[in-house]
Formats: sequence, structure tokens, C-alpha cells
Amino acid sequence: MIELKFLGKRFRSGFDALRNVSFTLAAGEMAFLTGHSGAGKSTLLKVLTLIEQPTHGQARVAGKNLARLASWRIPYFRRSIGVVFQDNQLLHERTVFDNVALPLIVCGVRAREIPKRVRAALDSVGLLDQEGKYPVTLSAGEQQRVGIARAVVNRPPLLLADEPTGNLDPELADQVMDLFHDFNRHGVTVLIATHDLRHVARLGQRVLTLKHGELVQDSARP
Repeated sequence: MIELKFLGKRFRSGFDALRNVSFTLAAGEMAFLTGHSGAGKSTLLKVLTLIEQPTHGQARVAGKNLARLASWRIPYFRRSIGVVFQDNQLLHERTVFDNVALPLIVCGVRAREIPKRVRAALDSVGLLDQEGKYPVTLSAGEQQRVGIARAVVNRPPLLLADEPTGNLDPELADQVMDLFHDFNRHGVTVLIATHDLRHVARLGQRVLTLKHGELVQDSARP
């Protein structure tokens, strides 16, 4: 699902955010991406979604060679990836239903299919009874779950999350992480960037550790 070989990202300032990062994440696998603040976790996720272009090396994601992907194909490529942010970036003037439906509308899904798929996504995160509410009326944990429902409504094979529990208390954070674990058990490939090692220890998944842009540890290696 993800295959990186000597991947690098250098910004115009000359700063190397990523240096020769190599690893493979198989379809159906789950892993945590850890490291200090500024280690390159967010940059790596941005490269995987082509928000940032890699400077050198090779990257294949969801069967696509990122270096050879024409710019007009990038929006279609992104449909195969669900992304969850620490700041869930919900539209607060829209209802929960409308927030989750937005990716389906953008992708041109037939109008009659949208309600069923939105409600299935909301049900998967335990918010089926909240579809008519506005995000501002929800708790922080519920808002994050709306963001997760929006990320999975297109049924992507790959789910990426960037510090998805950073704003939550430990109990809510556990609930959110358990949702990711459950999606993985149902076959979704999951990569989560986090600095909270408590989740890493609790769920016992593979750990990829970055330090100053380099991959310094991979728990899957012998």
C-alpha cells in the first residue's frame, strides 16, 4: 500500500525535513509514526497525499508512483486516501450529515446513494443519532469522530491520521484510537502520526520512528 525508497523532502530554505526514508506498509497493516516535534511526521503524511512534492527518492502509494502522477490525476488519487487531522477542519455552518456528505458530493456520487453511505459512516463511529446537529454543539471527541466519518465515507483502502488525539483527554483519545484499530481489523491500511507513546504501547502495532527527518527505528524489522 505504501512503499518508500530513500524518500527525501527539502524545502526552499534548504531545510531537509525528510532524509532517505525507506519502508513498506503492506495492505491491511497498521502502524504508528512517532518522533519528536519537528521530526518530519506531518511532512511525510503531506508527501503521501501530494500536498507536498518529494524532492528525491521513490514513493508508491495505493498503487501509484507519485513521481509520475500527472497533476490533473492528483484529486482522483486522493480519493483512495482518507485523512484525519488534529484540527478536524469541520464546516461549522453545516450539519454533521452535510460535513460527512461533502466528499461524496465532490466525487459525484449519485444523490440517492449519499444518505445511505453517510449514515453508514456515522454509524461506524457511533454518531448516527447526531446527523442533524451542528459541530459546535458536539464535544471535542464527537467532532473528531465526525472527522473520521468524513475520512472513511468514501471507503478508502488507506487511512492516514496526523496527531488525531492531540486535543483530547485520555479517555476520548482511547476511543478515537480504538476506532482506527477497528477500521484496520476490517481491512483498512492505517498509518497514524502521534507523539503519544501511551497509545502505541496499548495497541501494540508496528512503530516507525523519525528523528530529524530520518527513519531511526522500525519495530517490524528483525
